[in-house]
Amino acid sequence: MEIKKIYDLSIEELNSLGIFGYTSNQKYEVTKEETLHTFSLQLNLINLDKPYVKQELNDDDDLDRYQKLVKLGYSLGLYLDNKLAAIAIAEPQLWNNTLLLWHFQVHENYRRKSYGSILMNRMIDLAEENGFRAVTLETQNTNAPAIHFYKQCGFMIEGVDLSFYTNLDNGNEEIALFMRKKIDKDYSIE
Repeated sequence: MEIKKIYDLSIEELNSLGIFGYTSNQKYEVTKEETLHTFSLQLNLINLDKPYVKQELNDDDDLDRYQKLVKLGYSLGLYLDNKLAAIAIAEPQLWNNTLLLWHFQVHENYRRKSYGSILMNRMIDLAEENGFRAVTLETQNTNAPAIHFYKQCGFMIEGVDLSFYTNLDNGNEEIALFMRKKIDKDYSIE
C-alpha cells in the first residue's frame, strides 16, 4: 500500500474506482421548527422501509473540477499494487483556513478493510501539516454509512442546508449535512 499526493487525474483513473454511490438502510430525518423568536433543527436516525440507493458516474464537469483541484497539491491517492484503490480530492479554503474535501471514494472491493480510514487519517495529517484548522466535507442525510464512517474518523455534523439540492425542503428529500474535523493543536506558549 502506498499513499501519495495526486497532481494529475484522468477520467480512466477516476472511473477505475467504480460507480460513485451508496446504499443505505437508514437516514437522518430532519425536523425543523421556526417561530419569530426561536429556531431549531433536529436530526433523528431512522430505519427505512426499503434501502435508499444512489449511484452515479462522475461526469465531465466533475472531472474538470477535480483535475484543477489536484494540481493544488492537497489531494491523495491510495494505491494497492500500483493501482488506485481510493482517492481524496481536496481544496484549501484560505478565507477560513480549512481544507474542503470535495470527493472521497474507495473502490467497492476495498471497502470495510480500513483503507478509507487510513486515507482519511492521512488527509487530516496533511491538513495539520499545512496549518489548516479543520477538514470540512458535505454529505447527504440519506448516506448514513458515510456519516457513520466520518464520525468514526472524528468528524462532527456542524451544518445543515435544507435547500442545498432542491427547494423541496420538507425533510424527505436529500438534505446537505456539513461535517468538520477540527485539528487539535496546542497553541500554548512555553
